[in-house]
Amino acid sequence: MTGDRDLIKAHLGKLGLGPHREEEILRELSEHLADHAEAIEASGVASDAAARQALDSVSNWPALRNEIVSAETGETIMNYRTKVLWLPALFALTLSNVVLALMQIFGTPPHFYWFYTGGRMAPYYVFVFPWLISQPVVGAIAAYWSRRAGGAVLHQVLAALAPAIALLGIFVLVLPGAMIVEEGHYLHLSAFLILTVTWVLLPSVPLLLGAAPFLRKPPAQS
Repeated sequence: MTGDRDLIKAHLGKLGLGPHREEEILRELSEHLADHAEAIEASGVASDAAARQALDSVSNWPALRNEIVSAETGETIMNYRTKVLWLPALFALTLSNVVLALMQIFGTPPHFYWFYTGGRMAPYYVFVFPWLISQPVVGAIAAYWSRRAGGAVLHQVLAALAPAIALLGIFVLVLPGAMIVEEGHYLHLSAFLILTVTWVLLPSVPLLLGAAPFLRKPPAQS
């Protein structure tokens, strides 16, 4: 039992609630996991394996720690989802846009690709290849930030993909209006698909490649 409590304490980290209250919480959590282990053992699983499965049933120790501290202190501190998703996602989106703007100002001018539509020539998209090369760094920073804040793997992936997800949202919102003929300029569905591929799907690949080395369970906070 002592060994299990030591493991729980190592996973949970310091709560900052005082030694007496932290000891009570560790005892309650240990008893709860012990009951869970007994239920697993009753199904025919060996005692050691049952204890490991009971510990593994807590998928996100940092999140559990935040919930305990919030419940004990009555403080919101900082919303868990804000820390692990919205802040790193916002940083990734901002960094990606800043890099794109700097490349357009100081680098190679963006290239317009033109297509014939209904007897007219129309620009469908701008392609900035150097910007794509920079996206692994953006994805890596966002995923690492989310993991260090205690985010699950899903949070890390969503934070890394924030620039591509934001652009997809913009395209979906503006598509209905863009497809309405206005002064002879209009956007075909094929153009929307090209926009989606070049500005959503293509950037998603380097963003995920950069995030991949950091996609793992968050470390326990001490």
